[in-house]
Amino acid sequence: MNKLTVARVLFAIPGLFILMSGLMFLFNPAGAADKLLLVPQGAEGLSNLRGMLGASVIAVGSSVLLGAVTAKLEYVRPGAIFVLVLIGARVLSYVVDGPNDSIVLFVAVPSTVFMLLVAGHKLLDSAHAEEAQTARA
Repeated sequence: MNKLTVARVLFAIPGLFILMSGLMFLFNPAGAADKLLLVPQGAEGLSNLRGMLGASVIAVGSSVLLGAVTAKLEYVRPGAIFVLVLIGARVLSYVVDGPNDSIVLFVAVPSTVFMLLVAGHKLLDSAHAEEAQTARA
């Protein structure tokens, strides 16, 4: 398997994970909220979960998947920024709100996603450099 294919797989895995998370909030906002210990207040609360969480997370996941398909890093970078901010928010909550039993999971999952994106980025950069070098030769 060549570097470009591996990079695409490394982008597709987190892209699908992020997209599926967004789809859960879009199609089952009450169930998704329950897993996060959130309680939406009526139709307005469900609409806010669909719109604010579902839509934005779907957009990020779709962008990462577009990067996997096109092999263009500019589509993957919003996902990396999203995951870094998510990690920062979890750490901030730990510091400001106090410890919770799930902090390791809350930091480990997005950290793993970020590492996959970084590994894919490095492989894609390397694959593009090799293509450029071959084209010059």
